[in-house]
Amino acid sequence: MAPRLMAPVTAAVTVVAIILGTSVQEVAAANLKRRASLNATSSVSSALGAIREAYTTNAICGKTNCINPVFPGMEDLHVLSQSKWICSSLQKTSASMGFCKNAVTYDPALPLPQGGSASVESLVQRQDNAAATMFYYHVTGLGLEAWDYQRPEFADDCIKSIWRMVCFTYFPRAEIGCQDGAWSNYIRPCASSCKNYVRTCGVECCDESVQCTFTHTKAISSKKTITTSGYSPHDGPSSLCTGAAHRSSKLSALFWAVLVIAMALSMQGCDYDVPVHNVGNWRGQPDYLINHEFIPPGGSAKDAVLNSCSFERLTQTLQCSGRGVCKLWAPDHFENKLSFCECDRDWTDPECRTRRKSQTVAYLLSMFGGFLGLDQFYLGFPGAGFVKLLSGGGLGILWVTDLIKIGSAPVFSSDYRVAADLPHYVFVLTATMFAVFGGFAMAYVLTVQFRANKRRDAMLLQSDEESRQATAAAKPAFADAYKTGGGQQTPFIKPEENSIPDFGKQENGGSYGAMGQSMANMGQMPPTMPPMSQPMGQTMAGIPPTMPPMGQSMNMGSMQNTMPGGSFPPPPPQSFGPGNSMNIPTMPVGMMPQTGGSMMMGGGNPFGSQASMTMRP
Repeated sequence: MAPRLMAPVTAAVTVVAIILGTSVQEVAAANLKRRASLNATSSVSSALGAIREAYTTNAICGKTNCINPVFPGMEDLHVLSQSKWICSSLQKTSASMGFCKNAVTYDPALPLPQGGSASVESLVQRQDNAAATMFYYHVTGLGLEAWDYQRPEFADDCIKSIWRMVCFTYFPRAEIGCQDGAWSNYIRPCASSCKNYVRTCGVECCDESVQCTFTHTKAISSKKTITTSGYSPHDGPSSLCTGAAHRSSKLSALFWAVLVIAMALSMQGCDYDVPVHNVGNWRGQPDYLINHEFIPPGGSAKDAVLNSCSFERLTQTLQCSGRGVCKLWAPDHFENKLSFCECDRDWTDPECRTRRKSQTVAYLLSMFGGFLGLDQFYLGFPGAGFVKLLSGGGLGILWVTDLIKIGSAPVFSSDYRVAADLPHYVFVLTATMFAVFGGFAMAYVLTVQFRANKRRDAMLLQSDEESRQATAAAKPAFADAYKTGGGQQTPFIKPEENSIPDFGKQENGGSYGAMGQSMANMGQMPPTMPPMSQPMGQTMAGIPPTMPPMGQSMNMGSMQNTMPGGSFPPPPPQSFGPGNSMNIPTMPVGMMPQTGGSMMMGGGNPFGSQASMTMRP
């Protein structure tokens, strides 16, 4: 049964541990060890052994870069510490270094050659190749392509931290004051270098097993055990360890400290069980050094070695499992024959035994099933697949971005990069056609919806019109609409009572001279004009016998308001007034114009403007 942790004790220990600078996982381990030691009933040694193998379980944590071995070159620490070393100088060794030349900036120690003497150049090259080999296998164990990082000093921080760790492991620092060629002890890499690797590569195993400083005892048989130790409990640069300074993020540490304090305070009064396990999560992973080892023909597991390309006379059908070729790791250094397997397109891992996933399959799944997340499920990312499945491909955004990302270049799956089996021109053509057909399909759907909406609106309008007509037909006739509810009828007003007066007639039934028609019919003129007996502009004693000459005007202002039969009544307000004239161009004497005639009239306008009438046949 898992030990029960009391919240007050947990909170107190957590706060103290944060002040001392320990990590969150170390706090949980300390709490667990403290409670387990209180409940232990066996001997002290048995209790300590049980505590050493107890780790808390985090059910909601996701593992990242949790491989076995978790640190590069850690498997060789025990063997290297048991070897004998001699001091050397950077001046002598730098010229022979290749892979670790820019990482080693101190006087290194070299292993004492076994079975005879060896030159410094050969010793340096052997250690340099060992560091490059471990770098190659560890990067491959992380699921990356080691051939992309032949110059790790120009890569990202994670690759640089791996490169430095392997170089610090196989080129230890010489002891202070050690003379050239004198004996020296093996100085382990600094814990700061290990912490830099954990931070930059984001190593997360969801328990307390990822510790740079540790001591682990493993039973090989019932009588034999092996005890391995971690890195030196010092931060570099220091004479007590090999490595560089620790690079930490103060903001991240502060954030986790505040978070843990808040959680500790919120758990006051709580009592709960914390599940534990006895084997670290990274130790439970398969050892990539064993998975990728090579057993020579006719040999056994005891004869297994790393890198089949290390056998010069081995046939090519056995090297790289027959699915690749051996390629020089440092082609610029012809004297160095170190080579690794460069696998065929569809295969990967150090011995070309793992088949890659297909870029074509991932691209097709992304194109036709990306909105369901099928491409992410195929690549080995179920979390991203469920997100796309529940959100409809991220509302189409993740669908399009993943389609372009997968089709444009081989992407990484959960293990390795996918096989580059999709030609780029095929991606361009299919993506373009897919976009064109998708655009046409979208336009067609939108057009159909628009037309359906317009038809629906038209039908609604027609229905409203029919309803209105049916309602109007049910009502009484127009003449009856003036009747009121009491049986009374609204009087009907005759149109002539409110119509425009006829200015061409007198109030007693006479007419005004020659203008005997209504103003509404001013476009029509009498066919003949009466003869004018005297010039225009004089007092009219009678009807003028003749019209004035063509092009002249007739001034109505000088007319006397007298007529032969009686007095000429004053014109109505809308008639011709003083100062107005009538111009009748091209009109023969006594005749109406046949074509093109016009008459300028200025009467009836309170603003004094003239009106023109043109006579046409």
